[in-house]
Order: sequence, then C-alpha cells, then structure tokens
Amino acid sequence: MDRIIEIIKEIKPGVAIDESTKLLDDKVLDSLAIVSLVAELSDEYDVDITARDIMPENFGTVAAIKAMIERLEDED
Repeated sequence: MDRIIEIIKEIKPGVAIDESTKLLDDKVLDSLAIVSLVAELSDEYDVDITARDIMPENFGTVAAIKAMIERLEDED
C-alpha cells in the first residue's frame, strides 16, 4: 500500500494522503491524474487495468486501489 501512496504523490506532488484519504471526494485525483495513475500502476504491478476497471469504487481510497490490483493479479 505504501508504494501506491508513493505513486500518487509522484503524480500529485505536495498532497498529504494516507490509506483512508478519500481520493475522489477530496479531489486528490482528477481524470488526468487517474489516467497517469492507471499507467503507473499497470507498469508497477504488471496488471491490465481496463476501462471497465476505471470506476469510482476502485479509485476512492488507496485501500480500494490495492483491492483492485490484488483482484487483477488473481485474474492473471
């Protein structure tokens, strides 16, 4: 989970987040940041994040992102 936080901080420098931060509700992530995040997560975790995965439930918190990545890793 720490690596996910690091990636988000690389995309959005200066933001203070932890695993329970509401990334969408608190406007930490916007659409452009999500596109960048998807690319970084795909490379980092070697998963294929498709358009069907890009939904608010999967990007609302760091924990939700982690759960999505774990699900995608299990599908491989």
